[in-house]
Amino acid sequence: MARPGSATVGNLVRLVLIGGRWAGKSSSANTILRQKKFDFGRIRTHQSKMIEGEVGGRKLAVVDTPGWRSSLCLSDVPQRDQQRFRLNVSKCPPGPNAFLLVIPVDSAFSVEQKITVEEHMKLLGEHAWRFSMVLFTFGDFLGEKTIEEHIESEGLALRWLIEKCGNRYHMFNNKDKDNSSQVSLLLEKIEEMARNNSGRCYEVDQRILKKIRQKQDEVASRAEERRRKAEEERQRMLKLIQGEHSRKTVY
Repeated sequence: MARPGSATVGNLVRLVLIGGRWAGKSSSANTILRQKKFDFGRIRTHQSKMIEGEVGGRKLAVVDTPGWRSSLCLSDVPQRDQQRFRLNVSKCPPGPNAFLLVIPVDSAFSVEQKITVEEHMKLLGEHAWRFSMVLFTFGDFLGEKTIEEHIESEGLALRWLIEKCGNRYHMFNNKDKDNSSQVSLLLEKIEEMARNNSGRCYEVDQRILKKIRQKQDEVASRAEERRRKAEEERQRMLKLIQGEHSRKTVY
């Protein structure tokens, strides 16, 4: 179970971007850091990655994470991937000041997507919502339409998500990366959220992380043992074949 950490937001702002595949997490991470540090576009993120930087006098640690399949129920997600998702938050110890839940505005937010988000957030614990904010991407898609109009027109699923995040949301136009004000405003909202959380961060129970890492080590050990046995069997068969070939050559 997650618990609030004691670290304040003052020295280092720690952000973890989560969301579905192709939502624009990597591009948003680059926009926040104002540098192309994360691969994006046709390259899908397979491993979580943390980059530190400084923006507007603020020191940041930004974690980009692999996206989930928006139409996949958690029961269909392998345990390995569920454990990996929970470990993502440990990339910026003692824990993130904010989860940025990345949602693209160029497609409808369906009930199925709402369920997927809710189930993944359960892996982090109900407490994680206090540290969460929706980050809308592809804002240029809306044209003259405001983000508030978009939220109202999308229906109950998206409004539910906004409410779960304490009505905290922000929108990026990832094509307008030179617009520093959109990043400054995001960081101001994050700092306001941090103040409301008494400057504390989200922190995963270290006992849970230890159990997850132990399971991963056990799986890796079994995989190595399987590989070793397969190699021994291959060598044994190779010797048998070579021996049979030698006997045929003699006769």
